[in-house]
Amino acid sequence: MGCEVTFHDHVGRDQLAAAIEPMRIDQLNELLASAIGETVVAALDRGACEVELTVCGDAEMERLNFDHMGERSPTDVLAFPLHEWSVDGRRSHLADDDGVSPPGATLLGDVVIDVDQAVRQASPGGWSVAEEIVLLAIHGTLHLLGHDHAEMDEEEQMRGVEHEVLATLHRRHRDVEWQPGSLFDRAGHAVTTGS
Repeated sequence: MGCEVTFHDHVGRDQLAAAIEPMRIDQLNELLASAIGETVVAALDRGACEVELTVCGDAEMERLNFDHMGERSPTDVLAFPLHEWSVDGRRSHLADDDGVSPPGATLLGDVVIDVDQAVRQASPGGWSVAEEIVLLAIHGTLHLLGHDHAEMDEEEQMRGVEHEVLATLHRRHRDVEWQPGSLFDRAGHAVTTGS
């Protein structure tokens, strides 16, 4: 029982490896799987699920953002949920009208992260691209589970879950050499995302 994550690389190993250096791609994928799993546990209180995670570049993200959101620019993360969720406080529940209660693992949907945008966002924040990608994976997974940030109270709840997951990752992944002052160390870090 756990959250199975399927990775899709649409930017190419060389570009991704250069973006997350000195971290290796296998380390990033392990950390992303952990981040998504912890997010599901924090928001849903169960881990039997599946998530598709795609990393892409600006051109693909701009096309996706236009096709699905009507915006003519890239964004950092998009989420494509397969179910309707209601959020009670910080917890997600399948909406009554969703009609899906399959046995076993639930396919939650797709999260797409723009690596080019993650590079641009990490630099002014002073943390690594890998950390930015992890944060975007957490944020996108919360969107898969019905969380939103359109209203102030929704945003506070969503940020609370994000910080809870980040704190758990920091404790569990001490082998990762997080930069001092990274987003894991900033309790008041305000996340900027496009979704």
